[in-house]
Amino acid sequence: MTTEATLTGASPARAAMIGVSDFDGVLRGKHVLGEDLSGQDKVIKFSEAVLAWDCSDRVIPISFTQQPLSAFGDADLRILSATGRSVSDVGNQYLYLAEFTGAHENICPRGVLRKVLRRAADLGYRCAVGFEFEFMLFKENADTIEDKPFSEWAPLTRGPFGYSIMRSVAQHELFDEILALCEKARIPLSGLHFETGPGVVEASLRHCDALEAADRATIFKSMIKAWAQRRGLMATFMAKVSEDWPGQSGHIHISMSSDGQNAFYDSNAVGNFSKVMRQFIAGQLNYMNEFCVLAAPNFNSYKRLVPGCWAPICPSWGVDNRSCAVRAISGEPSVHRLEYRLAGADVNPYLALACAIGSGILGLETGVALPASIAGDASVEMTARLPQSLSEATSRFAQSAAANEVFGERFVEAFSCSRRWEWDAVRNRVTDFERRRYFEII
Repeated sequence: MTTEATLTGASPARAAMIGVSDFDGVLRGKHVLGEDLSGQDKVIKFSEAVLAWDCSDRVIPISFTQQPLSAFGDADLRILSATGRSVSDVGNQYLYLAEFTGAHENICPRGVLRKVLRRAADLGYRCAVGFEFEFMLFKENADTIEDKPFSEWAPLTRGPFGYSIMRSVAQHELFDEILALCEKARIPLSGLHFETGPGVVEASLRHCDALEAADRATIFKSMIKAWAQRRGLMATFMAKVSEDWPGQSGHIHISMSSDGQNAFYDSNAVGNFSKVMRQFIAGQLNYMNEFCVLAAPNFNSYKRLVPGCWAPICPSWGVDNRSCAVRAISGEPSVHRLEYRLAGADVNPYLALACAIGSGILGLETGVALPASIAGDASVEMTARLPQSLSEATSRFAQSAAANEVFGERFVEAFSCSRRWEWDAVRNRVTDFERRRYFEII
């Protein structure tokens, strides 16, 4: 059988890596040597500790394991042969995605998304998805980032200049490398441009089947960060790098099909927005506050969700309205869709997509009412504010009966524990800003 590995000249038996997503969407893994991973899925043993680490490798005290917290064992990990692809512009760095199976499948981020997509399939729907990510490039390396204060970090470009053709031409070598890297990795882009803000680039990943879209998005984030470091740069997908600059989004474009037809499209409806689409959006808005932590998972996420930063601050929808949390985009059936704008660039793609689709499916199942669309600035016309902190969002999620029903009680408990841990890890820190503000005067 001809595989992707043979087509690209890779040697899976010698150069293959496996990667599995943790709660933060970080790919954890290792090289697997001397074994051909192409052809069919394989189950291996892999440390369950990666589901208990935070982003600094500290153990989160959660109860997912049957072992004492100090005695992490091995869990079953399914290597997904169809996901194999090259992830470097040099050599044969070949990566296969994996997911936890068996005892930990119900808290594995990829497994949680699959559970939501099965629910959609049971109703007769398939989801097509395209992610957009904004990321910021700095002319720094891992050492200078540590050694210099943030005020001395040099972004790739100075000042805001969104959609700049001049900068795109000036930096064409970087763009050419990103495009080539993504093509080689089977992550085709539909757009690449400079966004407003110093050194900010936006990449639009071409839409595809929902699970494949989340796979591509997860690999893309790791791949871009690794590529930047190889080039003497640093890339960040933080939701908000500085209070002086706009935040970085991770918008998600979604459409659904049934019997090969776009289920969101109805030529006889106002705006061509079908009843299915309206109910889907109604569910997204109705459960947005309860599920918010999946799309805004970090302490820093909520510094993006403020007025004037092209990010939503309330559950709202509008027709082609970028101030809303959900933007309905009307067009021919092939492009008719919605844009879920709550998510930042810092998301775990599997969980953010589970949030966006899971809430929409609940809308179809429950028939909740769709509020009126907003034509102007949603921040002016808002009636209910989104959660304003990671702590508030986590509490809403942990207490949500709908979240437990859609995502599973075990996942809700484990993820909520991890977000409380993240909240405590950051809020207890005394920052330089606080010292400068209070040290002498207070």
